[in-house]
Amino acid sequence: MDLGLTGRRVLVGGGGSGIGNGIASVLAAEGARVALIGRTRERIEGEAARLGGIAVAADLGTPDGPAEAVAAAVAAMGGLDLLVVNTGGPASGTFDALSEADWDNAINGTLRSVIRLLRAALPHLREGRGPAILIVLSSSVREPIPALVTSNTLRPGLAGLIKSLQTEIAPIRINGLAPGRIATDRIAFLDGKRAEVAGVTREEIARRTQATIPLGRYGDPAEIGRVGAFLLSPAASYVTGAIVPVDGGMIKALP
Repeated sequence: MDLGLTGRRVLVGGGGSGIGNGIASVLAAEGARVALIGRTRERIEGEAARLGGIAVAADLGTPDGPAEAVAAAVAAMGGLDLLVVNTGGPASGTFDALSEADWDNAINGTLRSVIRLLRAALPHLREGRGPAILIVLSSSVREPIPALVTSNTLRPGLAGLIKSLQTEIAPIRINGLAPGRIATDRIAFLDGKRAEVAGVTREEIARRTQATIPLGRYGDPAEIGRVGAFLLSPAASYVTGAIVPVDGGMIKALP
């Protein structure tokens, strides 16, 4: 299927690695022009060169980072049609283990960064061609994740934001992805933390987790990338306000 993404101008948060890079790679393969946001300049420049895109070095967790990223992308591409909102995962830990600083960092990085990025991008998207937004969430919007109370608190708030904006910003479309266990550095880190607590290897934690997933494995970033590209594309022109699980059947909750 031709997704109709040729020439679309896309800004992708966290585009240097993991899920953001998986989405950006599929978009670029479909002919979109991609601008990748990342904090590590060397990594983001390398991935932008690989995809024939634009590197935008910025920290979305800072007050000015989102607006600076949007301004740089718009200047380089001449406008903006699509936006992938993808931020780093918040600190892991139980409620009692988290400090005030942990919560501040989580709120800035996971909630305020999204609000600021949307505010900066919306004026440009309103002038774009077939504008659409994709927000990368987590399986925590459907079922809490043990020892990840920050995500369990903040990601559902972003799901509520999507549902609010589907009306407020129409005809711009906005959808969300709820990934499960995708084979990224973030999941490797979380598995490592769980392994420390359980006194086993990270590989054993991965094996136990995969045993709970009907498809029996972790997902690949390209697999979530394909779903994300579809939701952004004209092929999904009548889809807005949806939160789509990409988790191999891990979460059993009803929609």
